[in-house]
Amino acid sequence: MKKSTKLILLVSVLGVTLYCLFVQPELLGINLSKKLNFPLGSLISWSGIVAYVLLFHLSIKLPTKSIFSKVGKQLRYLHLGLALFWLPVSYFISGNLAFAFQNKPIAFKLWIGYTLVILLFPLFLILLNRFGKSEK
Repeated sequence: MKKSTKLILLVSVLGVTLYCLFVQPELLGINLSKKLNFPLGSLISWSGIVAYVLLFHLSIKLPTKSIFSKVGKQLRYLHLGLALFWLPVSYFISGNLAFAFQNKPIAFKLWIGYTLVILLFPLFLILLNRFGKSEK
């Protein structure tokens, strides 16, 4: 698949995610499984987070002739792994797929922290990218 096709697909997934979050939030509450208490919002959020991470990695190039290139590559794999495991880790932290943290303030803070690490990690990689370019 061409890079431009991947970018269009990822932007589309991210766009649909943002649309569902901000314009049609009632879609998020649709239950996919009553037994598991699995709302559509969890799946939409997860796909949006993964699309965000992949979009970032497709659009930012790390330096290739720098000591930071190997570190940057490993950090990208770590970042992608964190995003891919967001749903299972969120389930583990909250105890349910609806991410209802009833009377669990520490678990909620841990979940927020984990999600923020995934969302803010690209800033760290951009700084690494800039620092790696100045090494030449």
